[in-house]
Amino acid sequence: MTRAALLRSWFVAPPLSGKWTILWILAALPVAFLIRQSMNCPDAIGECCTPLFIFVLASAVLLGWKAAIFAAVSAGAVSIWLYSGPGHVMDGGGELAGMTLFLFYCALIIGCVEFVRSAFARLSRVSVPEEHSSGIIFSREDGHAWASWPGNSAPIRLGPDTEVTAMMRDFVSQVELADRLARRSSSAA
Repeated sequence: MTRAALLRSWFVAPPLSGKWTILWILAALPVAFLIRQSMNCPDAIGECCTPLFIFVLASAVLLGWKAAIFAAVSAGAVSIWLYSGPGHVMDGGGELAGMTLFLFYCALIIGCVEFVRSAFARLSRVSVPEEHSSGIIFSREDGHAWASWPGNSAPIRLGPDTEVTAMMRDFVSQVELADRLARRSSSAA
C-alpha cells in the first residue's frame, strides 16, 4: 500500500469499526483517566480535561463521529461517577457548567475531525497520482454518484447512485447499438 493510499484510508474512513470500537473505548478510557488522575487536579470536571480531550480526538480519528460522541459522553459519565461520589447530584453552577463546556469542546473536536476528513476526501479524489491524467473518474459515496476529473477543484454530485447507474447502463446500451449499426452500414457499403 502506498503512503498516499494509507493516508487516504485513514483520513477518508475511520480505520477501526465494529468490535474494535468497544475494545478501543474499554482500553483507552481507563488510560485517559489514569493520566488525568496522575495530574492531581482539585476540580473534578472543570480542570485537567486534557487527557480526556485527547481520548475524544483519538476516538474521532480512529472510530468516526458516532463512536466519538459515545466516547465523549462515556468520559463525562465516568468523570461524574469517579469524582463526584455515589448519589451525587450535579449542582446548577460549576459542575454543570464544567460538564457542559467539556461536552461542547468535545463536539468541536469531533466536528473539526469530520470537517478535515470530508475536505480531505473531496480533495484526494482530484489529486490521486495513480489515476490517469485525463478522463472522468466516477465514485460513489453516501448513496450518491460523483464525477471528477483532473483540474477540477471538487467532485460533481451526479445524483442518487441507483438513478445514475440506470442512466449509465442506458448510455452504454445506446453506444453499443450505435457501434453495431455503424459496423453494419460500413460492411453493407
